[in-house]
Amino acid sequence: MAVNGLEVFDKTLHTTNQWLDEISAEIGPDRHLAWHVLGAVLRSIRDELLVDQAAHLAAQLPLLVRGAYFDQYRPAAQPFSTRSQDEFTARIREELAGSRPVRPDLAATAVMRTLNRHLTEGQIRKARDALPKGVRALWPEPEQIAKSPPIAPHAKEHMLGSPGPSQQDPAEGSRETVEHELERTGATRVASSIAQSAPGLPDDSSRPVDVDPAIAKAVERAMSNRGGPNQGRAKTRSKRKGE
Repeated sequence: MAVNGLEVFDKTLHTTNQWLDEISAEIGPDRHLAWHVLGAVLRSIRDELLVDQAAHLAAQLPLLVRGAYFDQYRPAAQPFSTRSQDEFTARIREELAGSRPVRPDLAATAVMRTLNRHLTEGQIRKARDALPKGVRALWPEPEQIAKSPPIAPHAKEHMLGSPGPSQQDPAEGSRETVEHELERTGATRVASSIAQSAPGLPDDSSRPVDVDPAIAKAVERAMSNRGGPNQGRAKTRSKRKGE
């Protein structure tokens, strides 16, 4: 059942909200700003296109977004004379003058990424190729954008700051050794039972652990290697001192 009485209204509201969420993920969590950015960038793109090119692009926009796209449209005055990237972003900055400050070039790219995710590749290429070279540089190639929501800015920072394999704790590398030993000996079948008996995890006494002695010995031998060869040598030196 349609929430707003007509299914077409529900569909355009849902799609528009999805676009705003994706733009907000790149410029900040402000849906009002995202709406203004979406309209400002679309109108700036529109004014660089021939009338038929602008109409073809509009055909793939959500109904609600299409209204913002055609706001104050003057077909007889289009397209504008070829503008540089600075002139293009200046137009966006002017439209966003009453909103929270946002870099117009980043705003433009955020909207263009959203278009890449939701419009057909053929339409994207037609619109993109029709733009002046400087403006086109702001618009990523369609194949560079996955058909999925963007990563939030804080998530990107987290990813950039994550340590690589060589920066991780050396003990982490021993997991491969343990897993290989478990797989070789067949101990994978009882891995979940061993994990339940480990310290710090809930004790399920109703599920007895029946581990073959050979398998348990293999697991113990693999786990003893977690500290790497240096730890093994340290244990050997300690043993010799005790002697």
